[in-house]
Amino acid sequence: MVKRLQPYFTGAIIVAVLLILRLVLPLVLPDVAGQAAKFLTVFLAILLTFIYFIVFLSRLLYGQVSARVFTIVELILIIGILGGVVAMFQPWTMFGYKLGFQIVLASTLAFIVWSHVTPGSAHEEE
Repeated sequence: MVKRLQPYFTGAIIVAVLLILRLVLPLVLPDVAGQAAKFLTVFLAILLTFIYFIVFLSRLLYGQVSARVFTIVELILIIGILGGVVAMFQPWTMFGYKLGFQIVLASTLAFIVWSHVTPGSAHEEE
């Protein structure tokens, strides 16, 4: 059990170190380099957190989702991406643009996560 959680602890430590460096590096570097280091450390912390979330969810759901449910969710996410793009490019209201952008962002992030889930095979369901 501990061996299984070790990568997550390592990831949490790396993210914590990056967030601490976010505070320390701007104090010891010149202004522009300090701001760049601050941005990069936060960006890397967010990116690593997202990667570890994907790994955690894909291990948790490995083979647990039926192929039919997997396909339905995947199609819903693709429709969300397409609907968000249509809402973004409509010429009538700014609200549609803002809502469309949020739908595209959420659907794309969800699709990235969902594409790493391995569905159970059709043979196992029979």
